[in-house]
Amino acid sequence: MRLWCLCVLLGLALNAGADAVAGFTASHIKMVNVVAPEWPEYTNKDGSGLYWDILRAVYEPAGIRVKPSTVPWNRALKMVTEYRVYNAIIGETRNSSEPLLYPRYAIDVEYLSVMYPLTARINWQGMNTLKGKTIGWMKGYDVVPAAQRNFKLREYRSSAEGLQWLQQGKIDMMVDEWDAIQLALEDAGVGMDYFEVRDMPNGRDVYVAFGEGAVSEYLISEYNRRIPELVASGELQSLYRKWQAGEMPAQVKALLKTASAQ
Repeated sequence: MRLWCLCVLLGLALNAGADAVAGFTASHIKMVNVVAPEWPEYTNKDGSGLYWDILRAVYEPAGIRVKPSTVPWNRALKMVTEYRVYNAIIGETRNSSEPLLYPRYAIDVEYLSVMYPLTARINWQGMNTLKGKTIGWMKGYDVVPAAQRNFKLREYRSSAEGLQWLQQGKIDMMVDEWDAIQLALEDAGVGMDYFEVRDMPNGRDVYVAFGEGAVSEYLISEYNRRIPELVASGELQSLYRKWQAGEMPAQVKALLKTASAQ
């Protein structure tokens, strides 16, 4: 019986949901488990990449080891919000309906791509091109607020489904992450010769989003404390330059201006 209890307690302590353990203090946090899909140069499977490096710079000086994992998005999200296998997921936006907590500073600016068939003979004019058309994007993306939409929206559950709808004429244009579009095309055995791809003009701030709980609140406070320090020291800027990827979000750029003025 004692052995069984010990195993249960150890399991709780190792789980990302360890904030439920009585007597929690910040000194108990020795590791942060973070998950994201594999994005080349950002979250490489071998643990290298811009996002992983930023998280190491944030947490490892405080004695908190970063354990990165790469898992497809939908499964990764459930592992953070429902099963609490991971403390946080990278790449979420603040308008998500998921039960997540966010730090003050975003980690990157994401520009979505819009794809449409060449046969549609669409004259690309930025956001005005969407007017009067049927637009598809991933469920929960909320690329354009409902009050500002001058088009019909259909939300798909996977990029593969979005591509299928585009080919079947159920949507006129597909808005998605470029990596997801590429993968959907490859899986379907469809070439880019049939489509036009453009960048959406307005970027979205993306965050390291944490599961709810006391552990996450501490990790967020440490993130909020460290980012201004990393900007002031120039370390954060060096990481973006090193990987030649990503874009410093507006709030982080504001810190850079403050640091330069001092």
